[in-house]
Amino acid sequence: MTDLLQLLFAGLSQGAVYALVAIGFVAIFTVSGVINLAQGEFAALAGLVAISAVGSGLPLLAAVVLAVVSVALVAVIMERLVIFPVKRMTTLVSLILTLGVSTGLKALMLLVYGPNAEGLTPLTPGGFSVAGVSIRYQELWILLIAGLVSLAVYWFYERTLAGKSLRACAEQPVAARLVGISLTKASLISFLIAGTVGAIAGVLASPIYFTSWESGLTLGLKGFVAATLGGLISVRGAVLGGLLLGVLETLTAGYISTGLRDAVAFLLLIIVLVARPAGIFGRTAEARV
Repeated sequence: MTDLLQLLFAGLSQGAVYALVAIGFVAIFTVSGVINLAQGEFAALAGLVAISAVGSGLPLLAAVVLAVVSVALVAVIMERLVIFPVKRMTTLVSLILTLGVSTGLKALMLLVYGPNAEGLTPLTPGGFSVAGVSIRYQELWILLIAGLVSLAVYWFYERTLAGKSLRACAEQPVAARLVGISLTKASLISFLIAGTVGAIAGVLASPIYFTSWESGLTLGLKGFVAATLGGLISVRGAVLGGLLLGVLETLTAGYISTGLRDAVAFLLLIIVLVARPAGIFGRTAEARV
């Protein structure tokens, strides 16, 4: 039982990171229909910027803020230079464009920060034990901050007029234009949100899972799987998908084989796409006649 509780807690903390990356996918897709394959690189870049800033003598919290702001700015620049100029955006075009940005960011991180993986200083070092379950303070920070960020993004998209206006841009773009909603501004805001959330995921995960120039690939793929479980349109579904994926990964590694850990995400993705394309937590569209 102790081993099970340990695996469940580790899975929840790791799943919370996946959930934040997944929210970035959802934030952009629900507004513009763009699938941003550079979302994982946002997380990796934030971790590396924070590590470099701390190594240069900047206080930890200041380094974290600098990393989040820097990556949010990168996301905004990406939207203006890569996404905005395209007149007729399709899913295939968005995949090609964002894959190009992802590759470019990887090359830049390798050139600037080198090939070695490093870890950021934990927000609170150390940990404690409860009923035989070892808990690190950083894992609690991950769960707490991920929960607050998820609630904030959900509230913004579901409960505020501005958030509903952003969602209207993808659901009814013509109607959105007619009522004065700027599609270009909405796209910019969605990338700003995705960059910020992705950066937060990166700096939270770095003290435990370490960060390198290529760590964004794994985070991005697993974040995409988590978002797909929610149908790519639900913040709540993305969070639940991330937590589910994290728990399934740790249980697989603990009870079956660590070598199958990364295969869980892709197996789950295949099952969902075949059995329920709208996502486990997504809603299927219904038409009245």
